[in-house]
Amino acid sequence: MKKTLLLALIISTAASAQDEQNLGPDKWPTTVEATVADILASLSAEDKEMLRKNKKDELIMYHHGWGTGIRNYYGLWRGNEKLIESACGKGCHPDEASMVIIKAVWSSLQHEG
Repeated sequence: MKKTLLLALIISTAASAQDEQNLGPDKWPTTVEATVADILASLSAEDKEMLRKNKKDELIMYHHGWGTGIRNYYGLWRGNEKLIESACGKGCHPDEASMVIIKAVWSSLQHEG
């Protein structure tokens, strides 16, 4: 539990830093795969390992903090419809799209280890 809380703090801190420098529309990734690659490139090996150890049903704890950072940084609130459609297969709420991205990051880490 302690490691989970630490990871949440690290990821939400990274999300807050991202909020200050949101990507512009010309730099938005348009697929979940590209977004996952970008996120994985920004996580330390230690953060990846802590996230990898979470169970899938625990990922909801990242909805606020990290999820907010994803929604803001990647333009889910600002019109990145291509990424939303990539996440959901159709239009959906940015909250839902960000959870798809979080789960995809987690899934990618499960396959790395």
